[in-house]
Amino acid sequence: MRNSSTQRGFTLIELLVVIAIIGILASIVLVSLNGARAKSRDAARAQAITQIRNAVEMYASDVGHYPHSNGTWVGLIAASWGLNPIVNPDAATFTLALQPYFPGGPPKDPKLTANTDSGYLYRGDNNNYCILIHRTVENMNSFSQTQWPPSRCTAADSDGKCTAPSGGSNSVYWGVGTWAGGC
Repeated sequence: MRNSSTQRGFTLIELLVVIAIIGILASIVLVSLNGARAKSRDAARAQAITQIRNAVEMYASDVGHYPHSNGTWVGLIAASWGLNPIVNPDAATFTLALQPYFPGGPPKDPKLTANTDSGYLYRGDNNNYCILIHRTVENMNSFSQTQWPPSRCTAADSDGKCTAPSGGSNSVYWGVGTWAGGC
């Protein structure tokens, strides 16, 4: 006769409960990790605005005025905007006009490829400019509301998605001169 007190081990139910608990904990960790990744990408976007702004200001210091985009949006990598020329001085693209001020190359959005109409955009004349991170921001709450373009986003939900105006986009900006209040 076997003595039941000498048998050691776990029952199948006990093992399944432990596996279920580990699965639940792992899913919680993955959700938190995704949020941290999005915050990291938004921090990189905030740094990119600073890099672009510094390049534009160094350009203006050397040339005497801001790059003039002839009333259109120009972009660093956005395919539909990147081919628009800078008219003063005559430059093929915004990226080429600022190339000397980006020693490591222009900043790139951490999540985008060149085949999009979103990304880092610029609009300027000789005395005013606006830099727009267009439709790539993952959490509007990662940025100060003073950087939310009033024409593109005036309210965001707890997940950081733009909720107003209807059809608004997750975009932030930095403006100088007439575009200091939004672009």
